[in-house]
Amino acid sequence: MNSQTNISNMTDLPAGSLTRLITQAQAGKQEALSDIYEAYFMRVYRFVYYRVSHRETAEDITEDTFIKAFNSLKNLEKIEAFEGWLFQIARNLVIDYYRKKKQLVPLDAIENTLEYETNVVEIINLQIEQSILIKLLKELNDEQQTVIKMKFLEELDNSTIAQILNKTEGAIRVIQHRAISKLKELFDNNIRKL
Repeated sequence: MNSQTNISNMTDLPAGSLTRLITQAQAGKQEALSDIYEAYFMRVYRFVYYRVSHRETAEDITEDTFIKAFNSLKNLEKIEAFEGWLFQIARNLVIDYYRKKKQLVPLDAIENTLEYETNVVEIINLQIEQSILIKLLKELNDEQQTVIKMKFLEELDNSTIAQILNKTEGAIRVIQHRAISKLKELFDNNIRKL
C-alpha cells in the first residue's frame, strides 16, 4: 500500500457496495481490501493529520489504521458500523501516538493538508479560509471544535461522529447546531470589525 499515490486518489463507493466489499474482504479477497483502502484512505489521513499536524506521522498512523482494521475485519459483526469502527481505530492510534510522545497539538498547529494539489489559486483560497476557520474555531469549546472538525473538515456523517465520541446522533446535532450558530455570530462580528 503506497500512500503517496493514494493521497489524491480517493474514490467514493457506490451505495451498497461497501457491504459487498467488506464481505469479500472478510473472505480474504485482496482486491476488496484495496478498494476499501482507496475509498477511505484520504478521509482517514485527513482525520489523523488534523490531530498530529505532521505529514509523515499521519501517513504512518493511517497505514497502521488500515493494517489493524484489515487484520481485525473478520471480527466486525455490524458491517454498517464499519466507518465508525475504522475511524475509532484511527483515533485510538492517535491517542497511542501522543501517549508515547507525551505532547499535545495546539489547534493553530494545523497545516494545509492539500499540498499535493496543483492549482495554486485553490491552495491560496483554501489556506485563507482555513486560517479564518482556525481562528474562529478557537472561540468554541473543545467539544464543539471536535464535532465541527469531524463534520466539515473530515467530512464524517453524524452517525460516525456519534459512534467515535460515544454520544447519540441527537447530541451531535445539538452540539453542531450550537457550534455553527456561535461561528456565524463570530464571523458576523469579525466582518463588522473590517
